[in-house]
Amino acid sequence: MRSSCVLLLVLLCFVSCRSVKEITESRRDLPNITEGKLFKNIISNELDYNTIYAKKVDLSLKDNKNSHSLKAILRIQRDSFIWVSVSASLGVDVARLLLTPDSVKFISPREKKYFVSDYSYFAERFDVGLTFDCFQRILTNQFFDFESCTTEAVRGKRYKFDKSGNDYVLYSLEEKALGRKVLQKIHIDPDCFRPNAVSIEDLEEGVGMSVKYKYIKDFGGKLFPGKITFNVFSDNDNWEVILNFDRLEFDVEVSPNFKIPSKYKRMY
Repeated sequence: MRSSCVLLLVLLCFVSCRSVKEITESRRDLPNITEGKLFKNIISNELDYNTIYAKKVDLSLKDNKNSHSLKAILRIQRDSFIWVSVSASLGVDVARLLLTPDSVKFISPREKKYFVSDYSYFAERFDVGLTFDCFQRILTNQFFDFESCTTEAVRGKRYKFDKSGNDYVLYSLEEKALGRKVLQKIHIDPDCFRPNAVSIEDLEEGVGMSVKYKYIKDFGGKLFPGKITFNVFSDNDNWEVILNFDRLEFDVEVSPNFKIPSKYKRMY
């Protein structure tokens, strides 16, 4: 369970449904569009919210050997905090995570341990420049790439633009230190102009991360994916986190409930 809790930290390293849109497998002809027009559509269709409250999230954690089915509660105050509480059967508290613009905090009640860091942790350990804004965009189905998370930053970035299957695709191949090549792909749904898949892969090392969004639903007048799948993969390992959203409320009052008990030991 410890490895699953750490995986949750990394990957999250972060109302009733009236209609459901599933991405179909059949191919169709997409209209031609310029990259500039695509970005305008992406920006105009971004989720407009102040807070998000997901009272019931079905959470699945998988690795090569184990699988865990858990429950979670998610609260987001835009540009302020992301709070996640994870519990097992019978309501047993498994983990709590609090992301703020300048810190990452995680507690494991079962192990009586905690973790505190800033976002340099992800760059130093995983060589990925994840920030609070990046986690916020990932969890709210907004445009991002794994190295330049804000829309404003990526608009000045050079992408190759193409159509693939039923999606518009932006991708980049960048040279890194020691001859490494990093490939990023961003698939954009042509109907709602939201990302439906974002991936990054080190082609030399054979490691990478991906986020996939499915089942766009109308939650009280706002479109949001009913399912978000995170993957961290390498030649030897494949870790997966799946979030299934049943009920979502927007623009209601939310607050973080996070306290590190004095007897907990720090994780490094």
